[in-house]
Amino acid sequence: MEPMSEIDNCPVCGTTCELEHGVEETIGFKDGREIMYATCKTCKTRWRRKFDAQIAGKQVYEKWAWRIPEINLPFPGVGGGIKISPKAGRWVKIRERQLPVDSLIGIKPKEIDVKSRKTYKETISIEPRKYSFYEFKLLRGNKVKGEVTSDTPIDVFFVDEQNFDKFDRGVRFDAADGTEGIYDSTPEFEAPRKGIWIVVLGNMNKTPAKVKVNLFSEES
Repeated sequence: MEPMSEIDNCPVCGTTCELEHGVEETIGFKDGREIMYATCKTCKTRWRRKFDAQIAGKQVYEKWAWRIPEINLPFPGVGGGIKISPKAGRWVKIRERQLPVDSLIGIKPKEIDVKSRKTYKETISIEPRKYSFYEFKLLRGNKVKGEVTSDTPIDVFFVDEQNFDKFDRGVRFDAADGTEGIYDSTPEFEAPRKGIWIVVLGNMNKTPAKVKVNLFSEES
């Protein structure tokens, strides 16, 4: 059986990244806490994910941020000045989330080529009258497949960038494919032409929808 690796979305721009295992560097100690980290290929953010030691199942996302270098601030007309010491880089918390007990967020087979196959796998909550979306860069004939499961009936449809913009502005748009009012869906959307294509999950109900998403692109 092939070993398993993990993926997760960049906490800054949302791009799917493959995570690496590492150990947090701790001053004065050889060993630190185990962490998972990545450098996003889209926004170049260096980020890490770790579990909150105080709350079971709670994940914390942090990015690496550099602080100011050494600076000398002279006083005009007066001898001397102020010297500000350099500050080292540090991890800055971006966000956190509580994982469902039965969640398999971020698990994927090692054999998946993340360079040619974009994958989203997570459990999300979509608020009433709101939507979530997943973006794929496809060639003509490429497909988006997977599974979407919701505890409330939702709409799942496939649009290009132009029609997504219309949908987002609340004007009439044309979907290339999709279904309405579903609890379970196994979409197989095919791109009719090259470009950016978007899978939209819309919750038109009066209550939030808890949705498990497993979507990936596949060459024809």
